[in-house]
Amino acid sequence: MLSPTHEEEITSLVAKTVRSYKELPLRLYQITRKFRDELRPRHGLLRSREFTMKDLYTFDVSSEAALETYHKVQAAYKGVFEALKLPVMVAKASSGDMGGDLSHEYHLPALVGEDTVIICGSCDYAANTEVAETRKDVTKLNGHPTVENTKVSAVRVWRGISKDRSTLVNVWYPAQISGETKMEETKDVDVSIPAVKSIIPGLDASVDDALRLWPRAVECQHTTGQAAAKSPRLVNLIDFRLAAQAEELLLQEARLWPLPRWETAKSKLDAITIMEDRSGQGLNLLTVRAGDRCPSCESGILRVQKALEVGHTFHLGTRYSQPLGATVSVPMGTAATNGTSQPLATEKTVPMQMGCHGIGVSRLIGAMVEHLADERGLQWPRVVAPYEIVVISSTDLAEEAGNVYDELTMPRTGMLGPEAVLDDRALSLSWKLKDADLVGYPVVVVLGKAWKQNEGCEVQCRRLGVRETVPLSGVRRRVTELLEKL
Repeated sequence: MLSPTHEEEITSLVAKTVRSYKELPLRLYQITRKFRDELRPRHGLLRSREFTMKDLYTFDVSSEAALETYHKVQAAYKGVFEALKLPVMVAKASSGDMGGDLSHEYHLPALVGEDTVIICGSCDYAANTEVAETRKDVTKLNGHPTVENTKVSAVRVWRGISKDRSTLVNVWYPAQISGETKMEETKDVDVSIPAVKSIIPGLDASVDDALRLWPRAVECQHTTGQAAAKSPRLVNLIDFRLAAQAEELLLQEARLWPLPRWETAKSKLDAITIMEDRSGQGLNLLTVRAGDRCPSCESGILRVQKALEVGHTFHLGTRYSQPLGATVSVPMGTAATNGTSQPLATEKTVPMQMGCHGIGVSRLIGAMVEHLADERGLQWPRVVAPYEIVVISSTDLAEEAGNVYDELTMPRTGMLGPEAVLDDRALSLSWKLKDADLVGYPVVVVLGKAWKQNEGCEVQCRRLGVRETVPLSGVRRRVTELLEKL
């Protein structure tokens, strides 16, 4: 079965087997191959038609329990990346087609990355471009939020239309912005389509010329007298930077329209103007760019970082469990789906609260290579390296190399030695050294000139920039110190 994800199948399976809240929490995971019709496979394992994915599906009885699970999974993922010593960024993200209202992406900075993350240079704020925000230093003017110390040189209107062609969306935004600080110099701006879709979920972002399609709905209902499937609606969205000019902007509306009998049609339309979100904050309808102010801290400036996505966590709620009948019976007083204790019947069924979480295993391997490799070869993190140490010698020191290998790997005081391999191939020392660099062993122990002079081993750790001669008696201790840093 070729499938990008398996929420429906897993939920249907759980719906047939789990009946009581006593069987929760439930965690199901799989590590399997997935496929996608990738038009341009590239960058080796980073972008391929077949890849390996670890998926985890969680089921809980209440939203509080599900959120607790979500944070535990987040902590586990962070632990994985910390063990790999990778600087993975946790970015707030949109749930998209997966559904739910809480989502995070896990990104590894990389110049070849196809994702863009907005991060703050002063705090840990990180978000993908779909949900990234900028700081709104606003005051109230005529009951609406407006911005101080911001000059708007020109105004533009971006128009979109709903998928059913019944709603026309006007996004009023400043063409250019200039502020007081050096980081806020005049710059071109673009409308954030995800921000508009968060207000108008039915927006058809694929349409370039909304005015060509929407007048048909207006003319159908108001000119020919025919009833449309849905009454045409006009929605004006005004960016918070233009709140003070809202009335003036809307007065310009009539002369901007090519529609016949516009004033007559407008009087019969369901026309609304939206200037604030549900929390009463002004609408930020522009794409966040480098140099914008951080919404999380006072002094932070945002910057753009190219990155590779290696994991994702979603809190799904009842998006799949409710329609697919994945419910459990709960006794009186048990927290239900809204997370509050209510007087319930002796046995009442509630939909399970779900989460789905994944790490791209093969993609993570490719990301590690991209992030850590240099011109000489791979540099594997210790926890995934084929061996922690390789012992290499010239052919005339093969026996001595075996003794050093035994010294490194011999168990002591009940503890096993590090994982090591002895390269005893009948090849030149220089060839084996280059091969060790290509393979990417974390630590290389070399028996060469230093051994012949005073029985010293050359210890190399490319990732830490270490290359030093250590007497045989101190090799194990020094190697252990290096491995603890990797």
